[in-house]
Parts: sequence; C-alpha cells; structure tokens
Amino acid sequence: MPISADSYKLLGRSSAGAVAVVAAYDHSGGVVALTVSSFVTLSFEPPLVMFAIQHNANSYTAMVASKTFGVSLLDAKQAEIGMRFASKGPDKTSRTKFDTGATLRVPLIPDSLAQIECLTNQIVLSGDHAIIVGLVEDARTTAGAPLLYFARQFGRFVPMDTK
Repeated sequence: MPISADSYKLLGRSSAGAVAVVAAYDHSGGVVALTVSSFVTLSFEPPLVMFAIQHNANSYTAMVASKTFGVSLLDAKQAEIGMRFASKGPDKTSRTKFDTGATLRVPLIPDSLAQIECLTNQIVLSGDHAIIVGLVEDARTTAGAPLLYFARQFGRFVPMDTK
C-alpha cells in the first residue's frame, strides 16, 4: 500500500532543487511558462534533460503539444520570476521579458544562470504528471548563484566550510 498523500507531501518538502522556468510557444504564438523544481539532467550521450508537469497545470496542453521548449535555470536574484511562474494566471507572461533562443525559437528568461534550448524527445505519462524529456540543442551558462526551492520556500546556496 502506498504512503498517504500527507506523508508524500512531507517527503517532497525534504528535497531541495534548483528552480527553473520552462517555457514554450502555444499554437497561437503566445508564451506558456511554469516554474519547476523537477528539472534534471538525464543523459550525456545524447544530451537529455527532463522535467515533470502536473496534468492540471494551465500550461499542460501547450507543453505536451510543443515540439520545442526552453529552460531557464534561475539566479538567486530572480525569486520574483520564480514566484510569478509558480502561480496560476493568464497575465504572468505578459509581465515578463523573454529572450529567444539562438538555435531554436524558444522563450528564455534573460539573465538566468543557464538558458537551455530543447527539442521534445519523449513524453512519459506517469501518475498525475507527464515527464517531458528534451534533447538539448543549445545551451549557455553564466556565473551567479542558483535559486533553490526547499520546504516550500525559495532560498540560496551557501557552501559549507569543510576545513
């Protein structure tokens, strides 16, 4: 028998993750985007990444239909952007400036730690989420500090003194 929903939520709050905004263009050319803490690198050869999206997310239909998507790993200074795309609402993209990918036509958050351009490679339906796997076609990184999500809060990475 699986654990209870409450126990599962506590488990999820015990895991820290980088905060990313995943964005794509919908069928009308508008941007759809959401904040995820489920973004991970998956494979070196070929270069694959993945994230999970809940079936009831506003952007679900457009994300699973899109052939391309952009991932922006947020800098610690971009917590407000992370909060904006974690909420539901139709105007969150209209209040945000996006870069366009250098290789693929995908929306990306300016000044993020990493901008990743992906072709949708595979979609796996699992439970109440879809796992979207992307083939990385182009990526850029910059120096900075990552925005992290832990115990339902945004935070910063602080290195431990190991001496």
